[in-house]
Amino acid sequence: MEPEAPDSRKRPLETPPEVVCTKRSNTGEEGEYFLKVLIPSYAAGSIIGKGGQTIVQLQKETGATIKLSKSKDFYPGTTERVCLVQGTAEALNAVHSFIAEKVREIPQAMTKPEVVNILQPQTTMNPDRAKQAKLIVPNSTAGLIIGKGGATVKAVMEQSGAWVQLSQKPEGINLQERVVTVSGEPEQVHKAVSAIVQKVQEDPQSSSCLNISYANVAGPVANSNPTGSPYASPADVLPVLHQMAPSHMLTQTLGAVVLVSHVTISTGGPLVAAAAAAGAAGGFLTAEKLAAESAKELVEIAVPENLVGAILGKGGKTLVEYQELTGARIQISKKGEFLPGTRNRRVTITGSPAATQAAQYLISQRVTYEQGVRASNPQKVG
Repeated sequence: MEPEAPDSRKRPLETPPEVVCTKRSNTGEEGEYFLKVLIPSYAAGSIIGKGGQTIVQLQKETGATIKLSKSKDFYPGTTERVCLVQGTAEALNAVHSFIAEKVREIPQAMTKPEVVNILQPQTTMNPDRAKQAKLIVPNSTAGLIIGKGGATVKAVMEQSGAWVQLSQKPEGINLQERVVTVSGEPEQVHKAVSAIVQKVQEDPQSSSCLNISYANVAGPVANSNPTGSPYASPADVLPVLHQMAPSHMLTQTLGAVVLVSHVTISTGGPLVAAAAAAGAAGGFLTAEKLAAESAKELVEIAVPENLVGAILGKGGKTLVEYQELTGARIQISKKGEFLPGTRNRRVTITGSPAATQAAQYLISQRVTYEQGVRASNPQKVG
């Protein structure tokens, strides 16, 4: 018996739709919705299959329509392709489960642990990516996911056990979309994504951004890295320092983490002297450059005793990961050593300005998440 000819209506399209972002409501058939998923380049081949057979079969089995950006048409600042799925809520969940399964299958050549700098564009393999789902949703859907005062996203995290982060939405910049990053074990990620699909169903504007190519998108787009800046440039990758969350955003998200001191130190010794001499001789650009390279920051923050465990992680693993990711050195005062008059431990962060800022942001994100989990489940300890 000859294999059934692929249904042309379900054929994966490589041509991006003309629509970028509009105010129109859902444009699919009644009961159908849209979901955009980021797919790492290493997983795209196994999702598409030889001659597109796998993706065609997936569409037949789920009833969904799946479109992929072209092979080199990546989401800004990444090496990930954009996948647009159209179908019922059940179809969206089924397709995403299949995609997540393929994303978890890291090729053997890429399994070596690799230190990935979160300040750089995602052009290298981050081992944690296999445990993440990355979804692109319009601002309106993002608002429903977050909920009033963050109540909804906290409930999603508590009920699923996954860690859910949204790319930042800065003041004064009208971003049309935000990226939702879901991290955890397969079942946890599945539960959280199902909850997000529920919010897609509730949002009448959920289909307002149906583009799969960002090559010709004018203006900023949401950063795929939740610990990065609120936006990435579609034309070219922003400079390293602009990949970080702005300082005013840090102060808003620190929550229980309190800044104790912030000092700029120089570690260059002779280098600084050479810079000063160059400055005196009129080589101001050289002097500034040398001085900048030798400058480091020492930042001290206070973290409540009962939340230190969240930063340390099991066997100190989380703390080690944060140091590898940011390049900063992070030290926590010994147990019982508190800041005077408090039950707060002193956390000292040393490194370049960008590294210390990244470390502060990661710590604040972790503490905020832990607070949310405990608020939803007062019996949780640790």
